[in-house]
Amino acid sequence: MLLVDELDKSDLDLPNDLLNALEEGEFAIPELERIADREPVVDVLTDDGRKAAVRGGRVRCTTFPFIVLTSNGERDFPAALLRRCIQLELEPPGEEQLTAMVEAHLGSDAAIEGRDLIERFLGRAPGEVIAADQLLNALYLTQHAPRAERVTRERIAEMLMRPLDRPR
Repeated sequence: MLLVDELDKSDLDLPNDLLNALEEGEFAIPELERIADREPVVDVLTDDGRKAAVRGGRVRCTTFPFIVLTSNGERDFPAALLRRCIQLELEPPGEEQLTAMVEAHLGSDAAIEGRDLIERFLGRAPGEVIAADQLLNALYLTQHAPRAERVTRERIAEMLMRPLDRPR
């Protein structure tokens, strides 16, 4: 399995490179290809701590890979790549899911104390782009702002939860 997070922010060639690797069932590791005449077989560590032999600097698939690509929709991808994908559009989190996310990352106290920021996030204008990690960052930092300084807490939340689709 391979995860490519935010493919739209990757090198322009990566979508086509992925497509080539999928079609050919193999890909090259340039550093190992360069030394293939001296060391035709190189053992590399896998994610589970075992070793796998790479011959001639090329990795060949023995099973069809499962690849997860994420994108923020900031760029279009080749139709040939999209035809090989199952596309899934995720809706923004609702109140229950958002509260569960906050509790998982910051604890139940943060969800209770930051209820106003969660409601602000949920009440954003239609089409306004604010990411869930902006809320998590705002909750974390405002939880640690001195309680006496309510203005500071409000200013931190305002700066961190600024819509991403508007100029600063």
